[in-house]
Amino acid sequence: MTFNYSYHFSGRPGSRTGARRTAFSLVELLTVIFIISLLIGILIPSINSARNAAKKATTSKVLTSVRVGMEMFKNDNEADFRLTNGYPPSFAHPPIPGYAGNDVLYEGRFPFPRGDADTRPVVYGAHWLPAILMGVDNLGYVKRSSVPKNDNLHQRPWLWYELDPNASVLYVQQRQPLYLDPGGTPTKATKDLPGRQPEEGKFFPDWEEMKALPVIVDAFDQPILYYVADRHGKVTNMVGDGRNENREYTGGPQEEGMPFYFHEDNEGFTGIRTKAEVAGEDKENPGILGWNFGTRQRPHAIAYSGADLTPLELIDPKFRESFARYIVDRKLYQSIGQDTSPNVPLRPVKADSYLLISAGPDGLYGTNDDVTNMPPWPD
Repeated sequence: MTFNYSYHFSGRPGSRTGARRTAFSLVELLTVIFIISLLIGILIPSINSARNAAKKATTSKVLTSVRVGMEMFKNDNEADFRLTNGYPPSFAHPPIPGYAGNDVLYEGRFPFPRGDADTRPVVYGAHWLPAILMGVDNLGYVKRSSVPKNDNLHQRPWLWYELDPNASVLYVQQRQPLYLDPGGTPTKATKDLPGRQPEEGKFFPDWEEMKALPVIVDAFDQPILYYVADRHGKVTNMVGDGRNENREYTGGPQEEGMPFYFHEDNEGFTGIRTKAEVAGEDKENPGILGWNFGTRQRPHAIAYSGADLTPLELIDPKFRESFARYIVDRKLYQSIGQDTSPNVPLRPVKADSYLLISAGPDGLYGTNDDVTNMPPWPD
């Protein structure tokens, strides 16, 4: 038997090609892992940034569609909504004395179906927006002039979108055109919003009645807040907040005149904080947090209304997180200095129309990444 051993020698004695090393050393593996981790660390923020930018652009388009719908609504219904310059209401606060048609239009129950006249479910501006522009059943808004005056139906708006049990037809069949396309407008039922709602009973006392109500959402699936301006607003009272120290609404116009905007109109989503809580003087109470969209555990920046802030306090850094500062006329704000009188008139942006606010990527209303219909702050 013949054995054939073949060895291939390199130029140096004792070396064989069969003994060549084929594995990586530990140092080489760690170097590769480090490089890959570095690349991932660079790419992921860029990808997230691009994704957020795309979603903000999509949200801007949604706001544009809403704005177009609002102007169409105003053209058709201005006579019915003179107190809000022809725009839909956003009111969640109690009736305001002096508002014509208060019992029908401004008590928070119109046009949401309720069979009991004494039941007035609390709904917010975010709920009014789709209910008016598309109708509570997505078949169009019912104009008051289209409602028959027989059987007192004209004074029972909760029936306008329901079936007449005796005739099996809608009480009111004539509808306004759709100001937003239900198929092209992103909406979600309140109960399906991401994150976690506030403590039950705090801001959604009529949860069973309102949980199925839709809201228009941005590209982050968060509700677009809607605040309508009061045409009788006074520069002596930019923001309304009629609650006393126990957070109870005292009702009626504010002492300094009717406000332009009411903080209460979306407080179920924004939450409530007091001046002392924001200033850090009441460290035991962070305030009542609004809807947590699952991004971070902190209050929304506009949870504090700022209705009681003076002009000098408005520019104080510790009150930067307030609804008043968020909506103040930007140029007016820039002119406030240490020699400004406490009685200087304060005026909000969009004082004759409305505000639309998306929380943006961070899920916090009132921060720099919000998408809104407000002009940017001047440099």
